[in-house]
Amino acid sequence: MEQDAINLTLIHEWMTVSDAKLLLEDYYEKVKEYKKYHGWSTVQTLMDIAYRHWQRESEEYLQARIDLIKSRVDS
Repeated sequence: MEQDAINLTLIHEWMTVSDAKLLLEDYYEKVKEYKKYHGWSTVQTLMDIAYRHWQRESEEYLQARIDLIKSRVDS
């Protein structure tokens, strides 16, 4: 996950590694329950799909998503 976070910052130069980790960790929390139904390969596939999506997404979208995650964490 660390390398994926670093790679996202290479694509989105405005993003920090901690922001990228936040995106990845938040999504992992959402999909980790699929392990009990279909195994870890499904969780890994879902994480990979999200990661590839974020590579192509706009700064505005990702920044809004990061802000939303941060607001939930701060609450």
